[in-house]
Amino acid sequence: MKYLADQINIKYNAMHNNPPIFDIRVDLEDLDNGKRTVVFDPTIQSNSRGNGIWDILQKIIDDFISIAIQIQPGRIDTGTGDYLVEIKDQF
Repeated sequence: MKYLADQINIKYNAMHNNPPIFDIRVDLEDLDNGKRTVVFDPTIQSNSRGNGIWDILQKIIDDFISIAIQIQPGRIDTGTGDYLVEIKDQF
């Protein structure tokens, strides 16, 4: 999780010259009542199309867990026990 958190941290990316992993467009949209609202494309939250930033991050986390589940049970450091509990606690 720390790696993923670093990858979406603006200061970390600027310090390490990393390009952004997300490209989000921000627009002001006029409403019918004469007011304006801020619109993000793609949306920050989950949406029905499944392409919001929240959806993308959730898919990445699900993929990490899926890979961890496919690895044979047993710890590398001690040789006993199950690491899946710790993997699930991270997410």
